[in-house]
Amino acid sequence: MLRRLALLVVVAGLAACAQPPARIVAQAPPPLLDPDSVCLASLQAMRVQFQPVAEFGDTEQGCGIDNPVKVSATGGAWSRPGVVSCPMAQTISRYESDVLQPAARARFGQGIKRIHHAGTYDCRVRRTSTKVAASLGGSRGGRLSEHSKGRAIDIMAFELDDGTMVSVKKDWRGQGAKSAFLQEVARASCSVFNVALTPNHDRLHSDHLHLDIGPYTLCGY
Repeated sequence: MLRRLALLVVVAGLAACAQPPARIVAQAPPPLLDPDSVCLASLQAMRVQFQPVAEFGDTEQGCGIDNPVKVSATGGAWSRPGVVSCPMAQTISRYESDVLQPAARARFGQGIKRIHHAGTYDCRVRRTSTKVAASLGGSRGGRLSEHSKGRAIDIMAFELDDGTMVSVKKDWRGQGAKSAFLQEVARASCSVFNVALTPNHDRLHSDHLHLDIGPYTLCGY
């Protein structure tokens, strides 16, 4: 009897070995996502008001924008539409929702309905405080400005819901709530943007906040 049981065990083992191994079904790789499309979809989710723009560039001067968008509002309306890269539009929208609007409500009890800016895309070199650059108006020589890549914006003022204007030029060096608000959002901009230049940086930024997401880092507060 024991011999018969042992024989059955051996036969069963041989039969198991004779069976083909379990079939492994390869899973399809996840679809590749187009980063430009993902960025545009995120702007829609953030409720940024924008229009996609065809990519453009100047091979001779090096200006141009990858995945450009024409923005008219990032929550609060812009004083005029501006063309920036999609990542820059994302960053401005986050800056407004996380910094500007909360600071305005805390200081003034109301939000910001309009952001007044002096420009976004501009094919030019950086403006510096040197006499040569000042005499040329930043039009020739030197490193290209981040404006030339659609990665910068110059903010002049913030208009509150009731129409009150908070101006960098007029209110930066004041003592009241307007100056405190500007100082607060300028400090915070250094943790949102790669470069933030204010009236404290030099005279060329005496009337605006220059904010950009270029490859360099500088907190000019």
